[in-house]
Amino acid sequence: MTLSKTGWVLLLVLSGSNIVAQDTPLEFWFWPKYTLGQKAENYPGPRMEAPVSQFNVIQSESVPLIFHGEEPTERVIDFVKSSQLPKNPFSIEMWLVNHVNQPVGVMATLKNRISGEEPAWLVGVYGRDLVYTLKTEDSHFATMIQHKIKERGWKDYWGHVVATYDGNNMKLYLNGELITEGAVGKRKANDDSMYELEVASYMKNEPYMDLGNQLKMLRIHPRALSKEEIRQRMDKLMSMVTEGKLFPGLFHFTAGPYLNNASQSGISMVWETDRAADFVVEYGKQVPYDKKIVLNTQKIEKEAGGAESTIYKVTLTDLEPETPYFYNIKATARDGTVMQSGPLTFTTAVRESGSYSFAVIGDTEARPHINDRISKMVWEERPNFAVIVGDLTDGGVKDHKFEWNYEYFQGITQLASRVPIFPVPGNGEDDLYWYNQYHVLPKNDGYYTFHYGNAQFFMLNSNRPQDFSTEGKQYQWLEEELKKSTATWKFVAHHHAPYSADDDDYGDSWKQKAETGDLAIRKIVPLYEKYKVDMVFFGHLHTYQRTLPIKDNKVSQQNGVIYVQGGGGGGNLEDFAPSRAWFSAKTYRGHHYFIITVHDRELNFKMYDTEGRMKDYLDLKK
Repeated sequence: MTLSKTGWVLLLVLSGSNIVAQDTPLEFWFWPKYTLGQKAENYPGPRMEAPVSQFNVIQSESVPLIFHGEEPTERVIDFVKSSQLPKNPFSIEMWLVNHVNQPVGVMATLKNRISGEEPAWLVGVYGRDLVYTLKTEDSHFATMIQHKIKERGWKDYWGHVVATYDGNNMKLYLNGELITEGAVGKRKANDDSMYELEVASYMKNEPYMDLGNQLKMLRIHPRALSKEEIRQRMDKLMSMVTEGKLFPGLFHFTAGPYLNNASQSGISMVWETDRAADFVVEYGKQVPYDKKIVLNTQKIEKEAGGAESTIYKVTLTDLEPETPYFYNIKATARDGTVMQSGPLTFTTAVRESGSYSFAVIGDTEARPHINDRISKMVWEERPNFAVIVGDLTDGGVKDHKFEWNYEYFQGITQLASRVPIFPVPGNGEDDLYWYNQYHVLPKNDGYYTFHYGNAQFFMLNSNRPQDFSTEGKQYQWLEEELKKSTATWKFVAHHHAPYSADDDDYGDSWKQKAETGDLAIRKIVPLYEKYKVDMVFFGHLHTYQRTLPIKDNKVSQQNGVIYVQGGGGGGNLEDFAPSRAWFSAKTYRGHHYFIITVHDRELNFKMYDTEGRMKDYLDLKK
């Protein structure tokens, strides 16, 4: 029996017997199981189990449905008995999010598990095509309602689909509005023993995508909902998303734990819960833990004048350098409900003479399934920390909080709860509203510097290009920092590209000669060259490119700066200009990440795709 390949289905409303109360809906919430493997497998908060088949004997798998010419990539079958489903009037409600540019689909259906006949009912969406079918006594073939979705949806990406049947009429609603309706007569009866409820996804165009990335909730009502009830349901779901809550009524982490700002003697952690709570952070060099920090948030809220936030931050201090630590966050809600993060790990920064390794990821954006894949592969390298070069979200500004909770933290938490993250902001979070609330960094205006081992990192906010000119605030700050730096290695990170062979961001290169990078950002390049910066990391363009060493706007193998474009962490892939750029050493179109290992005066650089294939390699020696 095929079940969800990686995800959990959380059943929230279901009677304990085989008889469902007359007006009690069945409600299912879907969530990808994004955890690390082996002994690092850990999901912060309440543990959610995969659905269990209702059948205990070996049987043949039922025939899958072909949808838009595709076989399903994932199926969840037999997780509720057919006898518990409504017989006549019903409503099928789906809460969907679609933030990718490739057509993908999901469906829910009641179908015969033995034969290939048409389903008793089916509700599905693929790309912009919405379909609702129902078998009735008056027709040999199922009646079908089809609709081409024109609007992008609530907050551009969310869709609320409801299909109803009142005993005679079919109606289909999208985002609270009636699309179409029709009289179809009496529904055709079916034998419960022969039928099964199935939820399936069609993700051929996004091979790492899970069903739970698109379908968040399925609700089956034993009656036809009215338009007003549908609108009220959508209002509740929209409220959850606006607040960043992932599940209704469940005490859970909505973000993190998320490690930042690691040093030789301390580390900061951030997390968010769906409701106010008090916390105990236990930590130590072994388990059981020998130290703890108690966070009485009610007292903090009173001291802050009653303002309540469910984003919490703690900095651990007086730690030993280059040392592994273990930690656990215990959360107690106001009603006494308790949950824990479970045991997690981190390591303090190495001493100046120590070797170290770090990952660079860019433009994680709207594909938590790619973030998940990269997180798992980066973890296998056991880096000391990770740098993210902007566009953590596709547009996670003040009114798009959901992009942090439903997308960024969904895929990255498994890694970021064990490996500290040092980010720079991209245009996806250029207002810094949630960026600052979810991070603990040396400065809160988007740029800062930190030391690690024998390197110094200069992290810039390129959303302020006026700051990159000679009179600009960041230009002058960076020059002062570079002047006093004694680090063996100097790395710069920002989001936008000083050099890039992108095909259309700087003019349509397929129709005319285009610029090879952002000229406003390039104004700060003389500082990189003057103070001998070794490498500059950036994203923004969703491809990979490493340049030859550049100085004075030409290749200089001896004194040049290497620029690495690493925008392949999850954003919609872009492409290169048709002709090779004069500075190009390596290009790659595909999602990717890179790992840099430093020991003393030697550096090793490797770039990998999402299958773990090495696509670029470089050794540098001082």
